Amino acid sequence: MNAKRLIVFTVFTLILIAFFVWIIGVFINDASRKRRLWREKAQDVTAAVEYVNSRQYDIMVYGENFDGPKDLITRKIHNLEQDSLVGPDPDFVHYGHVLIINDITGAAPMTEEMWGKVHDLLTLDDYIVIYFGSAKLPQMQEAGFFFDVYSDTTRSIILWNRGASYDLGFADNPSILPDVVLQSLTPGRIPSFVMVMKMVEKHYF
Repeated sequence: MNAKRLIVFTVFTLILIAFFVWIIGVFINDASRKRRLWREKAQDVTAAVEYVNSRQYDIMVYGENFDGPKDLITRKIHNLEQDSLVGPDPDFVHYGHVLIINDITGAAPMTEEMWGKVHDLLTLDDYIVIYFGSAKLPQMQEAGFFFDVYSDTTRSIILWNRGASYDLGFADNPSILPDVVLQSLTPGRIPSFVMVMKMVEKHYF
C-alpha cells in the first residue's frame, strides 16, 4: 500500500471511529436525559406520597394484592372485624381512616352484610372508602352508597364526608400522572398511583 492510500485509509478509519463514538455519545446522553426526566417527574408522585403519609391516616387494604407506590404507608386486612380495623397498635393516634377495597379482578369477597358494615364505617365512623374494580359497583349501588347511572368503563369510586360526597371514576383517568411514570406502570398499578395524586389535588382529607 502506497503512502497516499495509507493516508486515505487512516483518515477514513478515524472518521468511522469518530462517527461511532458520536453515536454512542448520543445514546448515552439520551439515556441520561431520560433518567433525569424520570427522576424529576417521579418526584411529583413522591411528593404526593409524602403528603398522604403526613396526614397520618390509617390506610387499610382489603381484598386483592395492592401494588401501590412503594413508600405509601398502608396495612393489609383480611376481614372487616373490629380487631382488624383497630390494627396491631390500638394506642397509636390516627387522624382518620381509609378503607380501600381492592377488587380489580372481581375476586375480593364481599357479602351484603359486609357492605352494611362498610356503610356504617363510612356514615357513622367517618371513614374514607375507596373501591377499585367494577364487579361490585352494582352491589354498592343497591346498598345505597350512590345512585348515579355510571358507564361500563367505571373502575373506581371514593366516598368521604360520611357518604355525602363521592367521586365515581375518580381513579379511572391516568392523565394526572406524568407520562414517564405512567409508561412504567402495569395496568393494575395505575389506579393506586392516580389515587395518591388525586388525594393531593382534591384534598379528600
